[in-house]
Amino acid sequence: MRARSSLLLFCAPLLAGCLGYREVELRTVHDVRVEQLDAQGVALRVEVEVHNPNGYRIHVQDPDVDLFLNGRPAGKAVLDSALVLDKRSTRRYSVPLHTQFTGGGLLLLLGSALGGEMRVGATGTVTGRAGLLKRKVPFEVEETLTR
Repeated sequence: MRARSSLLLFCAPLLAGCLGYREVELRTVHDVRVEQLDAQGVALRVEVEVHNPNGYRIHVQDPDVDLFLNGRPAGKAVLDSALVLDKRSTRRYSVPLHTQFTGGGLLLLLGSALGGEMRVGATGTVTGRAGLLKRKVPFEVEETLTR
């Protein structure tokens, strides 16, 4: 009985921390830049402003992101490096990602580039982790790139 109550006292602060979670907010997409483009895919750098109201850092991991060019699927995007959201902050983050083209993505990109304007969209989920707590967050963003 004593071990059980000790375990409860040990776990109570951990569980209380989980109850205090507040939603992380993607406030603004400031910029989307094409960093590399070739026949296999495209590398992008996205500048975003994110607000984390929680008293702990959140590690972003396991993104499941579908990339779209002018509304048509171009492939799955992959995060190129770890992203950690600072605690109790509203901050701008530079997010590097890339995708390998599927289903004629290169033709879509070339057609868009010749037109002078391209809509780049991303939709999916991203997983945030803080200690033992994990949470999947859906998102959808779209930006128009011009020459």
